[in-house]
Amino acid sequence: MDHGRTSLAAVDAMCSERTAAVVVQQPNYLGCLEEVFEISRIAKGSGAMLIAVADPISLGLLAPPGAYDADVAVGEGQPLGMRPAFGGETLGIFTCRNEYVRRMPGRLVGLTTDRQGRRGYVLTLQTREQHIRREKATSNICTNHAHNALRATVYLALLGPQGLRWVARRCARNLNYFRTLLRNVSPSAEAFPDGPCFKEVVVRTKIPAREVVKQLASRNIFAGVALDHLGEHFQYDLLIAVTELRTDPEIERFVAALQEFV
Repeated sequence: MDHGRTSLAAVDAMCSERTAAVVVQQPNYLGCLEEVFEISRIAKGSGAMLIAVADPISLGLLAPPGAYDADVAVGEGQPLGMRPAFGGETLGIFTCRNEYVRRMPGRLVGLTTDRQGRRGYVLTLQTREQHIRREKATSNICTNHAHNALRATVYLALLGPQGLRWVARRCARNLNYFRTLLRNVSPSAEAFPDGPCFKEVVVRTKIPAREVVKQLASRNIFAGVALDHLGEHFQYDLLIAVTELRTDPEIERFVAALQEFV
């Protein structure tokens, strides 16, 4: 790990002609932005596929997976208008290059016209086990998240391209405001101060981060996620999310409550 990002030297060392694929998350679990173009270059140089895991909101600002030559792109659609419910609701986002379309699981919807020339949508390439290609099926009956997909579609349709950019910029602006206030309190509070982040940042605490979460919870403040599950080295690291939903007064109150712990 290099300043919260994947070490390019480590990726290069692990890639060989036997490497099937390289998976890169953008931004990564710690909120840091990866050097995706360089990781793509290394992966392609070894003949491996590149799989990108992208935050859909971040794509209002950051380069899309296609720009850095990803073969497959996936993501979590929860930020797209889903309701908060103990970790849900969720839906998956999955796309790929045209040459891999026939290997995709599930139903693909195609655009066509009827006899009157009216636009219509039909299911196509359905290699599901209950249809005609049972022995060659790429997917089976599973939980239907179509209602969540419809909700995300409505959210994106209402936002439009400009709205998505606004949400992404608001996330970036709010996180930058939080980082600025935090640095005024303690210049060394951030675990990875040199790298660009989106939505999330890791803060280093004076006492174990899990204890900080407990103490602030007693004040009706959700501080974030203690990262000690990643190993002993992260015992004093707290992952904090700042999205477009936060207001300046909320951010200011949170920093004021956090300052005794950093």
